[in-house]
Amino acid sequence: MQKSEIQVGKEYALREGKGPDAPVHRVKIIQHVRGKKWKAEWIAPNPGLVDYVESQNLLVPWKEQKAFFRDEERAHQLRADNERHGYKEDSPIANVLYEVFESLGEKDLHFYRGVLSGRPDALDRVKERAGFDRTKTSTFAYVDRHGTIHIPYTEVLELAKAFCISEPSTILLNIETTEREWVQKASQPGNDYMLPLLNEYRASWAIIRQWTGYEAAIAQKEAQIQRLERLVSDAIYALQKAGLDDAANRLRRALQKT
Repeated sequence: MQKSEIQVGKEYALREGKGPDAPVHRVKIIQHVRGKKWKAEWIAPNPGLVDYVESQNLLVPWKEQKAFFRDEERAHQLRADNERHGYKEDSPIANVLYEVFESLGEKDLHFYRGVLSGRPDALDRVKERAGFDRTKTSTFAYVDRHGTIHIPYTEVLELAKAFCISEPSTILLNIETTEREWVQKASQPGNDYMLPLLNEYRASWAIIRQWTGYEAAIAQKEAQIQRLERLVSDAIYALQKAGLDDAANRLRRALQKT
């Protein structure tokens, strides 16, 4: 806990060891000593014992300890589910998810280390924008004691893909702006350090463009251009065959300029 949250005379859950498996003690704060150090009396176990404790070892007020441990267990299960489904923090997909959810404009919704967290109403707004089933919820999603919702990787991935399809321009504008800025920086003397970062994120940007249908749209446009070029070439041939060489030459020059 933060020093400012701790009050003399109140009871707290204390965990001196590291990790969720370390034993938890019930203590009462007697006095602030200095900095982050407090004098505490043990309620259980070892009732009556008086010793010194650190702020960071006090978890929550004792009356909140059940809700705290319930949230801790849910968070553990969610992270385990993310691991089972192959989430890796240092990966192109992780970069994609950071990019997508930073582009939404929702200050009350945050993606971090495979988990999307925030206000339930903010999540509902994003689902509605994405055309995502608002009633669809993962087994390991949960709302903590503070009212914050936490969504696991599998659902986050589906939501990100749906949003890319629903609002491609929202996502593409952000990555295209970033790419232009980084390319410009990388081309300047002394900014060689930007090249590995640029190359790393290009893999993620390619995935985003694929999700938004950008690459398919470009391919379709190029195919349409090729069809138009063939039609113009056929028209030039027809004009020449009809003896209209001047018209054929004008069309040929116009085609060469495109």
